[in-house]
Amino acid sequence: MRHRFLVAALSLVVLFAPARGEDSGRNEQARQMFESLFTPPGQLPVQDLVAEGEELEAEGVGGHLVPSAKAKYFFKAPNMLRFDRININPKKPFQGMLNVIIRDGDSYHIFLTQNYPTKSGIDPQIAPDSLPFCLTRYKKDASREFYYLGSEAWKDITVHRVQILNPADPNWTCIVWIDNQKRVPVQAEYTAAGEKGGKPSKKRVVWTDVRQLPDGRYFPYQAQIFVDEKLREMRVYKGVRINVGLDNSLFRVIPELEPNQ
Repeated sequence: MRHRFLVAALSLVVLFAPARGEDSGRNEQARQMFESLFTPPGQLPVQDLVAEGEELEAEGVGGHLVPSAKAKYFFKAPNMLRFDRININPKKPFQGMLNVIIRDGDSYHIFLTQNYPTKSGIDPQIAPDSLPFCLTRYKKDASREFYYLGSEAWKDITVHRVQILNPADPNWTCIVWIDNQKRVPVQAEYTAAGEKGGKPSKKRVVWTDVRQLPDGRYFPYQAQIFVDEKLREMRVYKGVRINVGLDNSLFRVIPELEPNQ
């Protein structure tokens, strides 16, 4: 009797072990899909990026999109960011003024022209909406866990759904839809911090107008940003260039924008 019990138990172990191994392999595949975004075979990973863009925001009850800013975006791996914006919305303050945001992974600085005070603080270490979130990396991201959720049809292509969790950041969860042929994300859904400490909101970003760059990799030239399923913002890019050799000095405090003492 005992012998038959041991044989049955061993059979169960053998039966379920391949499934666990298969899941582990799929999850590793999911991690590799995410890590290789914007990096086709034979290309170096994204070390830096420059792009120009137009930013639009939803206004009024109908949520119509109106131009809000002209921008230039700079990124250098793993998490150095600079956004130069000129406000073009006459309904917003500081119309026509240059606004510069610099983040280096540890701190941030916000500069306004015309001698407005510089604002500085601790970098929130949250990926910005102005660029695909998968570009930036912070120390806490080393704890991310990836789970393969399967494939599905997306318009005229097949995409792969990958769930990302992070024990180091338990309030953040994400599911990203990946076009693994072009190595680009087409959609992401994730939790976002609530405004003024309120309840976290659900954010969804849809990337479209995917174009091939001169070096062979692909990049989406449009991003729609939904918060709690309401379209809030849009980014339209142009002049995207990758791995141009940006210098670190671009992401340092700008003395000429500091207010006169």
